[in-house]
Amino acid sequence: MIGMFEHQYLKYKKQHLKNLVALAAVDGNIHEDEVAFLYRIGKKYKLKLAQIKRILEQKDDIELETPEHHHQKVSLLFDMVGMMMADKVIEEEEMVFCKKMVRRFGYQDKLLNEMIAMYQPGVDEIDNWESFVDESMAYQLKPQ
Repeated sequence: MIGMFEHQYLKYKKQHLKNLVALAAVDGNIHEDEVAFLYRIGKKYKLKLAQIKRILEQKDDIELETPEHHHQKVSLLFDMVGMMMADKVIEEEEMVFCKKMVRRFGYQDKLLNEMIAMYQPGVDEIDNWESFVDESMAYQLKPQ
């Protein structure tokens, strides 16, 4: 049973990186700072260098997936903000992509704005992250 859980978590981590690669590639060019950011996130998730490289090589065949849980969605959105800001230039295509993902995940655009305001390059841990994740539930779109 542990093997199944580990497999699911590995799949989640790889998909997290694939979603980041899709964002990085949206402007037609993956900048070296974006690649470095991707490797940093992959290392944080304890992925092997070969696994990260393979994900980068498959950039044209990536299918976006929506994480299942609120915490996973918020973590991915925050990493997308990091990816968007990795090369210190927020391209219009990147912002449109992130807004699309925010809505796809069921949140208001305000959540993205909040994340951009709190993001600091090179910082992996945000003080009070768990509180932020809990508070971000207030940004969920209301069912119509």
